[in-house]
Amino acid sequence: MQNIYVIFIILACLLLPSWLYAKDIIPQLTLAKNFKDSIATQAYWVSEKLDGVRCYWNGQQLQTRSGRVIHSPNWFTEGFPNQALDGELWIKRGGYQLLTKAVLDKKPDDKLWQQVSYQVFDLPHSNMPFEIRQNKLSSLVTISKSPYLKRVAQKKMESLIAIKSYLQEVVDKGAEGLMLRKPASLYEAGRSDNLLKLKLRQDAEARVIAYQAGRGKFENMMGAIWVEMADGTLFKIGTGFSNQERKNPPPIGSEITYSHQGFTDKGLPRFASFQRLKIKE
Repeated sequence: MQNIYVIFIILACLLLPSWLYAKDIIPQLTLAKNFKDSIATQAYWVSEKLDGVRCYWNGQQLQTRSGRVIHSPNWFTEGFPNQALDGELWIKRGGYQLLTKAVLDKKPDDKLWQQVSYQVFDLPHSNMPFEIRQNKLSSLVTISKSPYLKRVAQKKMESLIAIKSYLQEVVDKGAEGLMLRKPASLYEAGRSDNLLKLKLRQDAEARVIAYQAGRGKFENMMGAIWVEMADGTLFKIGTGFSNQERKNPPPIGSEITYSHQGFTDKGLPRFASFQRLKIKE
């Protein structure tokens, strides 16, 4: 019986630290809600919505939103501050697929990572209002002198008309949309009314279940994919693909992100267009 107790204590000592570590590495980040005109306030801090990968810097290493370590080159994070940052790894507008190659690779590609920047927009462990956090963030980026650490520009806009006009302007230049933050708001984990995303088109996710052969200029390539929504609804997506993606379509069973303009009376996404293969963060 005594031997059993000894074994139990040894196992507890081995397992408990790993349990605590797993819990601690999950970043507690603010997640955006969709913006609706009905919840508009008088003013917002506005920034471009980047088509990158959400990234948490814990003071020592980069992590995805779910806590998975991102294997960047050592030189990429050299000079980064030793405190937590919330931001997004980004290459350029429309560069998401190229970025995922860097993020998913456990052996970092130096040449590819030279195109990446860490665009930071908040301090997740600060209890100060948004404006003070931004001042501190600006100082940290300046002090670091890292060419790969950038602060996302914030622009205060006083009216919904001005915000909508700016949205159209950045979308016309290839941006995804805008991020809106309430003035003087505090940082809070989870879905928050303090952080809102605004796009001309809505995003959603679905699972690839089949391919449809292409015709005409898409002969010998994929013409469309059939996907399944979370509620079991099936529909087809035939636009938004590059020729390379048509030659190598998203794998059957994979999750994809698509955009649409609302739903039809039958509950099908209107004008659905492929955006990207979803990576597991």
